[in-house]
Amino acid sequence: MTSHTQFDMPVSQKKTGIIFTATAVALVFCGLLLYIRPGARGPNSMIEGGVGEFSIYFALFVFAIYIAFLSKDLIYSKYVASIGDQGIFDRRISTDWIPWSAIRTVSIVDHSSRKILLFKTFHSDDISKNMRRMKINHAAAGKAGVPNEFLVEADELKGGFTALHNAVTHFHQIPQDGRSH
Repeated sequence: MTSHTQFDMPVSQKKTGIIFTATAVALVFCGLLLYIRPGARGPNSMIEGGVGEFSIYFALFVFAIYIAFLSKDLIYSKYVASIGDQGIFDRRISTDWIPWSAIRTVSIVDHSSRKILLFKTFHSDDISKNMRRMKINHAAAGKAGVPNEFLVEADELKGGFTALHNAVTHFHQIPQDGRSH
């Protein structure tokens, strides 16, 4: 149940739709190449059972699988991140809420021309239980193996970085220059 003081951020349908369309076009193009077999005669011809034919079949398989995953995201628009009174719950990196009391600082990180929020936490066993082990690239662990910081990306969220930043600043202070102090 969503309270008035909770922001739920779903996957961006527009961005997923654009990626879905581009993947569908690539799938149709590969199918067309397989159908017309360019260069049917000559040194650049696609012969049956050759590397070119295998490459196109492989591309068809990969694009079809990717379209299936994108279709799931388009049909089931679920919440990816929730920011509320309890803390932050990013379903990509945690299995439960990470309370604001466990978060030391929040800062903005510029990473490859995109902005990401970096959450530095106090050392707590509650946080280590809530962090997904498979998302190790999003969380940096201290000497005891307890995560002491994690990144929250907003590229695939509806509203992008601005919506994520506004939701977090509603509950936790972020320095104006974006850097932690």
